[in-house]
Amino acid sequence: MSGPDRPAATAATLRSALPDTPLARAIPAQPYPATGGPRTQTGPAGDSVSTGGTALQQAAAVVRQPLAEQQAGLGGLFAQAGALMNAQAAGKVSLPDTVAKAMQQILGLRLNPATAGGKDLQQAVRLSGQFREAQLLRPDGGGPQPLPDLKSALLSLKSLLQQLGAEAQVTRPAGQPAAPSRHAAPRGQAQQGASGYWAGNTPQNLQSLLQETDSALARMRLTQLVNSGLAGDERPQSAGRPMELVLDLPLALGQETAVMQMQIGRDGGGQDGEEDAEPAWRLRFAMDLTATGPLEAAISLRGGGTYASLWVDRRETFDQLNAVRDTMEAAFADAGLDLKELRLIRGLPPATAARYGALIDRQS
Repeated sequence: MSGPDRPAATAATLRSALPDTPLARAIPAQPYPATGGPRTQTGPAGDSVSTGGTALQQAAAVVRQPLAEQQAGLGGLFAQAGALMNAQAAGKVSLPDTVAKAMQQILGLRLNPATAGGKDLQQAVRLSGQFREAQLLRPDGGGPQPLPDLKSALLSLKSLLQQLGAEAQVTRPAGQPAAPSRHAAPRGQAQQGASGYWAGNTPQNLQSLLQETDSALARMRLTQLVNSGLAGDERPQSAGRPMELVLDLPLALGQETAVMQMQIGRDGGGQDGEEDAEPAWRLRFAMDLTATGPLEAAISLRGGGTYASLWVDRRETFDQLNAVRDTMEAAFADAGLDLKELRLIRGLPPATAARYGALIDRQS
């Protein structure tokens, strides 16, 4: 999302995060110049928030802290939906058909890494929910969509659950993932197994599902604020250039779901801030799978060549990947990429290792 779509899409995102409030109704489709100095806005909890001059900045300042407190990783929602679908199939719970179909649709938006190709990954990024408002603002509404994006599917599920009697509640989930950032390294979210359910208690199951849905939507909205530059993480945390986009992608691993955080951006720049003569891009992602432990990767495409680095926390996982290094290199060639360098590194990057409390072995 860039150019003229970004401000209007950000405004629509903020309106959806501030339903039916005077501030939400005051947000224009395009930001307007600030007049006067900073103002003070009363937040949802009664706290005073110092804001900039535009309605977009005011709204972002009001919503970002509540979103940060309510957000949870997408893994909890998918685990809950998967558990309810399995229990429904086993006759242990009885859910309305409309809810079951909605959950099936959401589970179908996961990317299957065992069979996915480049186009599948491209579609998963497009349907991640990060571009929903920009897509809706296009003159043709984005054209025909064979599948809804994840945010649209979650909003539909939320509306359906409320129609069936579930009540939206502001919660503060335990074990929240770190807030998304375009400056810091990507952070893998620990894989979550099957969640529980209440046998024969449909209202409680619907209420629990709505809670997970609201937490996942808060995560998406917070990520959209980060991508719009309104989330307050614009202070550079490293000398490198910030990424253009950060998003969470759900992955289907058998009956379970993993969440990969991905960042996409331009790779560096030329002398004195000029862009490189040839397009150069970088991709970073992080996962924390039960079977492999934490993984991080950085891939750079520049000058027609591909450079890849993979950090692996567990020794046994590192040994397994090192044993199939030739196969990994052949996979790049099969994809039409000119692999210039592939580094396998035992241990995590310093900032990530500090989060996990891990020791680093830089031997590769």
